Amino acid sequence: MIETPADLFDEWMSLPLSVEGDDPRFDVRRAAPEDYERIYDCVDAAFGKNRPRALYDWLYRENPFGLARVWIVEEIATQRILKTGAFYPWPIWRGDTPLRGSLSGDAATVPDWQRKGLSSIRRNVRRGHPWSRKIATIAGPNEGSRTVTTKAGEGSSMLGPLKGGVAVLRGAPLFERAGLPRFLSEPLGAIAGGAFAGLRSLTIERGPAPQVEVIDRFTSDLDAVTLATMQFPLYWCPHNADFLNWRYLDHPVETYRGLALVSEGRPVAYSVLRVDGDESTISEFAAAPEHAAQLMTATLAHAREADCGYTTFFAPPGWRHWGIFRRAGFIPYTTNNHLDGVYWPEKEESERMDAWQVTPGDRDFH
Repeated sequence: MIETPADLFDEWMSLPLSVEGDDPRFDVRRAAPEDYERIYDCVDAAFGKNRPRALYDWLYRENPFGLARVWIVEEIATQRILKTGAFYPWPIWRGDTPLRGSLSGDAATVPDWQRKGLSSIRRNVRRGHPWSRKIATIAGPNEGSRTVTTKAGEGSSMLGPLKGGVAVLRGAPLFERAGLPRFLSEPLGAIAGGAFAGLRSLTIERGPAPQVEVIDRFTSDLDAVTLATMQFPLYWCPHNADFLNWRYLDHPVETYRGLALVSEGRPVAYSVLRVDGDESTISEFAAAPEHAAQLMTATLAHAREADCGYTTFFAPPGWRHWGIFRRAGFIPYTTNNHLDGVYWPEKEESERMDAWQVTPGDRDFH
């Protein structure tokens, strides 16, 4: 069983800082939960769209690993939050050793204060926290965040775009996205979808028909599958049952479907599929080599049953199952999903793409 650690939010809030803000216009501080609603407003204003409050609360308040650790810049005169940046407690291990981990996201500045130096003001105070150089952190930075990080002299943690793959189940949606008119995309899609279905039937290993079960709730017996099939010698994210239930089945907006491969009454592999209209994404894929082909067959069949046109996946180039993904007909492509990763006590070692194993589930939530 993979333990869910205690939430250390109170300790994070109470530890003294070695650096304080020096601009009298601003209060640069750690946010308490009662600040969250105004933080949500700041993020909405920065990105120009209103995210559902249920989605915010799920991410900031309901994570089984703890409350979000948020650093804010507040204008003293108006008590308006001008800039925010969150760190969500995240399961990150080095080999079999749990680390203090976080996923960073929602780095946002209200429009009228963008490009006015608030990032450096917030960063300087945040670095004064005793934990600032003890945490393993991952992020999926957008272009703006990558620019800010580079200007701050921390570009070495930006490891580059993740490798992607797409399996065509029905080709028409992809061809339409490429700009082809429907009278061309539909027949070409039918040909492509049939071709890839044929390729998968030829290249995926045949064996006894697996017993596949839909997962209503993840249970702790799947933790053993995670440890046996996902273990990585350097930095990885072991998702236990508590995390998987929160991340997927309790998500307030998106639709996820968990599948377990069962042998002799016990789970031996599992996957999670995100379904969004024509598109689906394999968010988790935990299988030993002898079960990978059967799990892939079941997962893609489930995507087809959900009437998805294609299935995507992305991970570092060293992902252990890229071979089975290629044999299943996934076409490689370079994604715009970038990985930022660093473990400060081992900074140089951690700032390599091949030092990390992450899945689509280890992403920001915009």
